[in-house]
This record gives sequence, C-alpha cells and structure tokens, in this order.
Amino acid sequence: MAKRIDPYWLVAFPQEHKGNQRIGLQKLMDALRGYAKVTKFEVPGNLKIGTLDSLMSLTESLSKVDSLIALTLGKVAKTLEELLGKATELGVENMTKTRYVESFQWSFVKFKTSSSLQEITEGIETDVKKYEADIKGRVSTLNEVTQTLDGIERTDNGTLLVRPLAPIIKKVELYPSPSLEVIFVVVSQKKKESFLETYETMEVGYKKRREQKKLEEGRIKLDSERVEVEKGVPSLISQASDPEKRGVMLQGGAVYKHVADLMRKSRTLTKAIQDGRFSVGKSKGDDEKHVVGRTEAVTKLKSNVDQLKPLLIDAIDAKLSPYESQAPNTSGAKRAVVDAVLTAEEFEIKSERINACRKMVMKEYQAAQAKIEKHNRELQRTQEKKKIDEPPYIVPGSANLIKEDDEYSLFSMVIMRKFKDEVLKLCREKRLTVRAYKYDAEGEKKHHKKKQQLIAEKKKSFNHAQLKCRHLYPEIFVGWMHVKAVRCFAESILRFGLPKRNEDFKMIFPNHIQAALVQVPSGREDHVRKIMAKLYSGLASEEVTRQLDASETDYSGFGADFYPYVYLPIDLNHS
Repeated sequence: MAKRIDPYWLVAFPQEHKGNQRIGLQKLMDALRGYAKVTKFEVPGNLKIGTLDSLMSLTESLSKVDSLIALTLGKVAKTLEELLGKATELGVENMTKTRYVESFQWSFVKFKTSSSLQEITEGIETDVKKYEADIKGRVSTLNEVTQTLDGIERTDNGTLLVRPLAPIIKKVELYPSPSLEVIFVVVSQKKKESFLETYETMEVGYKKRREQKKLEEGRIKLDSERVEVEKGVPSLISQASDPEKRGVMLQGGAVYKHVADLMRKSRTLTKAIQDGRFSVGKSKGDDEKHVVGRTEAVTKLKSNVDQLKPLLIDAIDAKLSPYESQAPNTSGAKRAVVDAVLTAEEFEIKSERINACRKMVMKEYQAAQAKIEKHNRELQRTQEKKKIDEPPYIVPGSANLIKEDDEYSLFSMVIMRKFKDEVLKLCREKRLTVRAYKYDAEGEKKHHKKKQQLIAEKKKSFNHAQLKCRHLYPEIFVGWMHVKAVRCFAESILRFGLPKRNEDFKMIFPNHIQAALVQVPSGREDHVRKIMAKLYSGLASEEVTRQLDASETDYSGFGADFYPYVYLPIDLNHS
C-alpha cells in the first residue's frame, strides 16, 4: 500500500511589502513554523486577465475541469495498480509528485501565456480526455485478448463437454464411408451404464412416435375431407335438382372440378373406412375394430358418388362443347381440354364428344398421361420402400469409449449418415451432448499455435497498457497543476482586485498577490486554520469567515469552505 501524503493547501493572499522587499510569504512561514510546511508556489504574473465576466465564467468551468482531471488521475493510477497487482509510486518529470508540486514551474513551452486563460484550460481538458481514451483503448484491447485466452484455458482444462477434441481423437476413429458417419457423444458418468445398455435401441420409441404422428396427421386430413364432403355434396345435389340453378351451374362447365374433387374425397374416405384407418361413430363393446355406423357411412359415400356422377357428366360435356367443331388454339385451352378428358376417364365417363376432343389434343394428352404414370410409379416405389424395415439408425456394437474424466465419458458412435438428423434429435431428447468435430491433421498444432499467439499478444498488450499509464499519468498531472495555477490566478483577481501601481501589472504574482503551498500534517488542520484566520483577518469580516456548526444554516452565500484567503486543496492520495 502506497504511503499516505499529507494534503496541500494552495493559498493566495495580497502581497505585503517592507520597503522594496516582499514579505507576505515570510510572514506566513513564520506564523506556521512548527505547525505546517510552507513553500512558495510560482504563478505566472503575466497571464491574460480578460474581462470581469470572462473571469467569473472561467472560475465555474475551472472547478469542473479540476475535478475531472483529479478523477482521471485516480482512474489511471488504479488502472496501473490493477495491471501490476500492486500499488506503484508514479513520478512526474523525473521527480516525485510532492517534489514536483513544491517546485512547480509554469511550462511556457506547453502553455503559452499569450493564450487566453479559457484557451489554456480548454486545451488541457481536451488533452486529458484524449489521454484517458487512449488508456481505455489499450486496456480494452488487453481485456479482450485476456478473455479469449482465459476461454481457451478454461476449455483446455475443462471437462469433456468443452475440452478440444483434436488432441483426443485420432484419424483411425473416424470410419470414412459414404453411408456411415461417426459422431462423438459425451455421457455423464451417472448415465454411462444406461447409455451402453440402450444406445442401440434409442430409435425404437422414436419410430413408434413418428408412425403415430403420421397416422394422426392422416386422420385429421380425412376428418377435414369428411366435413367438406358432408357440407358440399348436399349443397350441390340441392342446386342441381332445380333446373334453373342447374343451368347456371353448368355454364362454361367449370363446376366439373369441384364435383370431381368431392367424388374423389368420397372415394378416399370409403377406402379409409373399409381399411380401418378412419373410424365413424362410437366403438361398441370390447371389439375395437367394430365401429357402429361403418356400413351406413360407406353406403352413403358411395351414394354420393352415384348422385354426383350425372352432374359431373353434364359439367364435362358443357366444358367440352365449345371445342366440338373447333380445336383449342391456345396452350391454356388445350390444358383445360386435357384436364376435362382425364377427369372423364378417371370416373369412366365416355362419349363421342370426349373422344373427339381427345383426338384434338392428342399430343398434350399423351404428355399428361406420361406424367401421371411416372407419378404413380414413384408413389408405388415409395409405398414398397415403406414395407421394407428401415435399417437401424445406430450401428449395433459401435459405441467405443475414447476418454473419460471424473464427470463425463466420451464415446464414438457409428450411425447411418442419412439418419443423422434423427440421431441428433434422439440424443437431445436423452440429454446426451453430441460434440461437433471435423478431423484436421494439423488441428492440435493450430490450437497450440493460436494459444501461443494469444499469450504473446497478451504480453504485448499488457506492456502497451502499463507503459501508456506510466507515460500519460505525468502528462495529466502536469496539466492538473497548471489548471490549479490558472484557477488560483483567476480567483485571486476576483477576490483581491487588480493592482493599483502600473508596474505591478507586469508581474501581478508576486508583486500584488502571493501564492503559497501549505502542507498540513494530519490532526493539525484546525490549529493551522485558526492561525491563518488571525493572520488574514483583515481580508474579510468575521461573519463571512466564521465556520458554522452542522446545525446552523449558511446565509452568507459563500459556502462552508470560504476563507479570507484563496484556498484550493491538492490531495495527492487520490491521484
């Protein structure tokens, strides 16, 4: 822990003369001898004063800038302490902070007295903000590299859930094959035995659920078609029974598609009920296959087809009638004729008009037939494949223990490549972690190289960050002390006024006003205050300078820290 430095008071008061000698500083030294250390503080006497309004405005901003820089100094010192892991004594211009403060000299190269006080203050503030941002950037870069490296360290030293697999898995364990793939599964030690007993049959329950889902989706679809048929067929039959409405329905023949669709759905429902895939009514007794109303439902659906067929015949006839004497001459018209002819063949409807129209579009008709036959063949192959038992997703006996630690075991497992998504889903359901891994012959070397690069980058970033702190801290400190000097100058002019003698204008400090540093040991503050209050009692009335108790209200408007002399604290323990 850094040694505590007694705080300084930067004070200013009107100069006293004895003949041609300035005696103000010596009087203060004599008064405080044995109680506090008094040092001369050099304030340039030829700084630009400006107007009274500009000085008053400046003092307000100076207080904020002073606090801002003091806070920044504290941040930089703390940053360096955190980087090094210990408190470090920072110097200023090859001196200790106390020596620099006590021997302060205005830097006329950096801060030209030809500039206004406002310009000097704003320049220092801008530089300090830039320095702080620079340090933050360096530290941020270091933190990013450190976090990345820490993440790698955690994974390298972590469990098999996160540890890199490149150093563990060898090429021989990957079984390259077009149809097979190896996955790597992390299993907790508690589930290890259970996993080895059940991994070969994990898919059984999944396949059952998948089939049940398909059956349920099919039942929902059939039920939707049932509702559509029950609503649509009576409506069509009712309209067709009215000659006037029937005539409107058959205009253009477009209604044939709707009629054919209802007839197809009636046939599909009939077959589903007969095959036992769709139930109508309620179960009776213990025989689940027996369903009340099955026969009646089938009879009704067949009746729907029989009742709708005459309407379909008339609708197709109306659709094809425009082309009886003139062949369709557009691709759209030809497609419409082909569709009507194919629908007629589907429901075994024959007529001279249908035959004539078929001949008109024979080329398009044959192409459509070929597509239908191809679709049917594909559908048949799909159904035949479903009859063949699926191969196992996971190759039996393929689980191989590669490595284990106190918490987890890493297994390789051979699976069918085309069922990889299903296996991954099964592993998630069983709360097994599948580690993604792609073999790389140079993987371990690349990992080591990346780690070494990060270590070197961390060292480099650390050096940059701590060097920035060491280099910029003195720059900020120098700026802070010059702000203190400007603040002392401005507040002294406002407090004690301008000199009466013309020759004093060239050197206001120290001819007209004297500045000094008072370093007060801990515990002697009150006594030193009393001595200085007596020494400068003529500069302000007792009512203004009297220190109030905590219970008293300050009506003076000067604040609790108002003294007959200019007072600016300099605390080096927070910077």
